[in-house]
Amino acid sequence: MLIGVCRCLKYILLANMGSLVVTAKDHGRCCPSPHRCCEAQARGKDCSCFRRGELLSGLHAAQCHLAAVTPLVTLLTPVLQKYDYIIVGGGTAGCVLANRLTADGSKKVLVLEAGGNGGAIETVVPAALTRLFQHPTLDWNLFSQKQQQLSDREVYLARGKTLGGSSATNATLYLRGTPSDYEQWGLPGWSPEDILPWFIESESNSKGASKYHGNKGLLNVETPRYVNELHGAFFQAAAAAGLKENPDFNDWDRPQAGYGDYQVSQNNGRRACAFQTHLKPALGRPNLSVVTSATTTKLATETGAAGARTVGVEYAVGGRTGAKQTAELAPGGEVLLCSGTVANPQLLMLSGIGPADQVAEAGIPLVADLPGIGQNLQDHPATLWASMLKPEYDHIAATTELLNPDGSIKWTQYPNYLLFGKGPLATTACDRGAFVNTRGDSGEPDLQIRFVPAYALDPDAIQSYIKFGQLKELRQKWPAGVTMQLLTTRPNSRGTVGLESTDPFDMTKVELNYFQDDGSDLATLVSGVKVARNIAEQAPLGKYLEEEGWPGADVTSESDLEAYVRKTACSGNALVGTCRMGQAPTDGSVVSSNDFSMWGVNGLRVIDASVVPAIPGGQTGAVTFMIAERAAALLTKGTPVAAKSAAAVPEVAMA
Repeated sequence: MLIGVCRCLKYILLANMGSLVVTAKDHGRCCPSPHRCCEAQARGKDCSCFRRGELLSGLHAAQCHLAAVTPLVTLLTPVLQKYDYIIVGGGTAGCVLANRLTADGSKKVLVLEAGGNGGAIETVVPAALTRLFQHPTLDWNLFSQKQQQLSDREVYLARGKTLGGSSATNATLYLRGTPSDYEQWGLPGWSPEDILPWFIESESNSKGASKYHGNKGLLNVETPRYVNELHGAFFQAAAAAGLKENPDFNDWDRPQAGYGDYQVSQNNGRRACAFQTHLKPALGRPNLSVVTSATTTKLATETGAAGARTVGVEYAVGGRTGAKQTAELAPGGEVLLCSGTVANPQLLMLSGIGPADQVAEAGIPLVADLPGIGQNLQDHPATLWASMLKPEYDHIAATTELLNPDGSIKWTQYPNYLLFGKGPLATTACDRGAFVNTRGDSGEPDLQIRFVPAYALDPDAIQSYIKFGQLKELRQKWPAGVTMQLLTTRPNSRGTVGLESTDPFDMTKVELNYFQDDGSDLATLVSGVKVARNIAEQAPLGKYLEEEGWPGADVTSESDLEAYVRKTACSGNALVGTCRMGQAPTDGSVVSSNDFSMWGVNGLRVIDASVVPAIPGGQTGAVTFMIAERAAALLTKGTPVAAKSAAAVPEVAMA
């Protein structure tokens, strides 16, 4: 504990978190005189940052004060050597693998991350989620192609661009889905009974050890620490609308349907991303090298009598004009592809691995024809319902509790968060809700509701956060209200990822294809609006509400509701599936579900959310951690995923 060196209450946060030191350049984003500020802190004096009521500027100043006692993560350049494992992508899975593969010191591991160093304060404080969407350095600012069925709109896709990946920028919800989600995969070794131990072993849950929870893992999971009066009102209204309470959505002994708390991947109110929980503790190991701002541009392969094999990677540090470098594998070494659902297909196709027609169209020599690469893209299409609060309840909204009328943080909120990890700074705001079956059959819920005790500024939930920044510039108050984010939790629509160009620094071509199924996904969200209205009409919540803002009380007909959903549909930020695992290349899969190895290319495995065959009914962070832990055990201990089939695996077409 470094509290003894703190002269300001704000210092306690970083002292307890061991957060990374920010450089004067980074501090300059919030402080007009960063060098003088840091010098002032060194002399034990206050900086002007502390007089602004700004959360992030004050915390950056605190980082300066702790510079002498907190380690700074720098760009780690690999020495000229060969590696047992090259991990492409320092996101959720990449961080887990880096920790596990280097633990005994016997393997040399290189991690290449296209984003920056982890630990930015925006990725530590949950309420700073409002700053992360379309962040200039921490987000990829990725958009889909224009979607004609969505009023010809491009859809923004939030993707973390930093060590820790999207685990450093998501809403922190920890939901595993249900047993039937994994039964649907139909893969040996991936039944609910097979994977449950990996969920349990990966987590350290605030509830303690039990049949469905562990307390010895590296991933911190806890019950939300921020409590608002409107949470209770929502729960009572949901009960009045006929929903049952669900005390634990990760308890597989009971149905998923119902209302309750969503557990979060946090530790005493701060985000527990994969960088903090897995990679940061391993950074001092001599057998681990990490290079940030390193874009992998190509997988280096050789083709011999045994077929294609990866021998290393080519990458560039610092962007398009950065230095071009190569990293080589040691004999028997492997490349572990962990760049995510969007980036993996791009890199594979640029390396000649993918659908033969697309690779040929791009003028790239074919290494292996795998038609499944870039197919099977899945996400949680989302929309929302929102209402204003009556004036007498204005003070209850989370935004009113947290913010001054000019958008700055209320000073009264700092002690509760810094000392106890509680209050509105400790939440991404959407950590209560419900799962609902809108179809009325015996199947799993098709709708997820994420209740927010604050008003959505835009019917596109992501744009709502972005518009907050505009309000701050105008020094206008965030209106008080409540929101129900509505997600199609088990979608039927499938999209694709393809090449936009042969330039690895160009964005990929993402076709989401929301609502391009039999109409059931659209019907789920239309029904979701009706469910939200029904809950809001119940007395426990209705007494607080004044006027429906989205979609608006005049939007009532089926056709008007469908039009509203199409105009506002956004991403649930749960992209999976473009390198689907399966039992043979003939089933359209890309990698083996037995060992994550890629069909037709030796020395290459894919280990992240892109291998998920069908999206679970919940957020996808938990399943990504589980997959990475299974892969790590396979690589370090030989722990099998499933017994290998005695049948011969069909060959993949080679160049």
